[in-house]
Amino acid sequence: MTTLHPTSNKARLAAGAAVLSAASELPTRPISQRLMAFRKVHAALVRAEAHIDAAEARLQEAQRALAEADVDQDAVIDPLADALVGVGLPRGNPFKGLALRSPSRMKAMGYGAEAEALLKLLERVRKRKGLTPAVKAACRRAEAAARAVLVALKPLGAMEASLANARARRDALTLGWETAFAALKRAARSADDDGGAYFATLFQATATEPSRAARAAADAPTA
Repeated sequence: MTTLHPTSNKARLAAGAAVLSAASELPTRPISQRLMAFRKVHAALVRAEAHIDAAEARLQEAQRALAEADVDQDAVIDPLADALVGVGLPRGNPFKGLALRSPSRMKAMGYGAEAEALLKLLERVRKRKGLTPAVKAACRRAEAAARAVLVALKPLGAMEASLANARARRDALTLGWETAFAALKRAARSADDDGGAYFATLFQATATEPSRAARAAADAPTA
């Protein structure tokens, strides 16, 4: 019969939940001390995983907001270039003499780098004489888009650090979880010596049989 041997964080959470659920149907006095210790460390692991999930969700939402802001930023570059052509800048590259990159190359830059380059371009454009209302309006839209990107980009570093810290805290609990899990297994075997069925109920009845693909992979000859 298959025995629980979780080897990933997801598997540990599932195994721990299964064992604790099965334990609720048993008279647990013979294993109460080990079960209590395992329940405590498993609860800590569950909380740590929940913190990771929350941090990942916050980061993903911030990344989506940044990507949308960058789409808006890209969308203002061509209208700005067209407006500059209208006041005499070269059609081939309306940003010539104002920026190091052409409109198409500027849109290919990274989010923050593009925003900074666009703001520098706008600063130079606004120093020129004879700007039309169309150019001024295009500059206002471009500045708003670039600054929105910088605002969206600002919290990402802290969010990435928070996620890394949450993962580190979760990983630090893994050894304690494994130790408590192994100790509970040993306690269940010892209780079985007195005529119980703790080990089979907790660690075998709750185990999932490997899939056909997993069995085939395990049986495959190694090179």
